[in-house]
Parts: sequence; C-alpha cells; structure tokens
Amino acid sequence: MTPSTVILVVDMLNGFCREGSLASARLDSLTGRLREHLEREVAAGARLVFLADVHAPEDPEFAMFPAHCVEGSGEDEIVPELARLAAAGTIVRKHTFSGFYRTGLDAVLEGLAPGVVEVTGVCTDICVLHTVYDLRIRGYEVVVRSDLVETYDAPGHDADEMNRFALAHIRDILGAKVV
Repeated sequence: MTPSTVILVVDMLNGFCREGSLASARLDSLTGRLREHLEREVAAGARLVFLADVHAPEDPEFAMFPAHCVEGSGEDEIVPELARLAAAGTIVRKHTFSGFYRTGLDAVLEGLAPGVVEVTGVCTDICVLHTVYDLRIRGYEVVVRSDLVETYDAPGHDADEMNRFALAHIRDILGAKVV
C-alpha cells in the first residue's frame, strides 16, 4: 500500500474473538494474519485506525443481538496481539454497526486524508459492510481484503454464505475493490 493508505481494523475485540456471547474462534482465526499484514503495511507507511464496538449495559442494539462488548467488561478491548498496533494508531469507539454513526471517524479520516481506505476485521456482513457503505457515500476509494475479513457461524447465519453475500455487495453495489 502507499503512504496515503489508512487501514481500518473493525472490531477485533475480545468480545468477538475470545469471550462472551458473540465470541467465535472463526473470527479469532483472523488475528495472526491480520497482525502480520498490519505490521508490514505500517512499516511501508500506512496509518491504522481501529474501530471498537462498545456498548452501555442497556444498549438498544441488545434487542437484536445478545449483550456484547459492554463498556468495562473486557470484551470491549482490542485483542492482545493487536493492542500495540492499536495504541500506535487511532482508536475510535463506536456504538452500532457503522464506524461513522455518532463517532469521530469523519474527523479522523479528514485529518489523515487517505488516498485509499483499506477495511479489515469483523463481521463482514454487519460492521464491515455498513462501514464500507459509509466510506463509499463519503467518496473514499475503498479496498476490502477478502482474506482479512470474517464473520461468524450460527443457526441461520452460515458464515461462508454471509461472507460471499457481503463481499459481492461491497464490490457490485458499493463499488469498493475486493481483493
């Protein structure tokens, strides 16, 4: 990537990767590959922005999903393997699917002025998809690494099918580059 690249790392949190009602080994399987990629890209000049899903105990989102990533629970913390990279970059706390809704992400990206925003992390069909949508309607050139996004398996939510759908939607409808 070029020095004008910003890499968004979406929700690589304990609550999705390690512990809690939405934790999944499938999501955690991304951690090692993602760390290697981020270290290589930072060395080449990319800047990192980590999005962290954080909720109040009575968050309205819990009507749709089980309680997860409650502030102060430990689930809201970035997985330890990525914590050093997150601390050297920018962390934006979010409270719903998109990284933009009532967050400071607009100002962060405006300050970084990226030529390209690369999106990585979890969940491909939820937070990744909604954040990519918001990036595209703001006019950003977006690249999604299909090997560095993942979603979970659950009854009625086949991860392979959801990944295929989300990546096709990101590419064909939102016009982002999927590599």
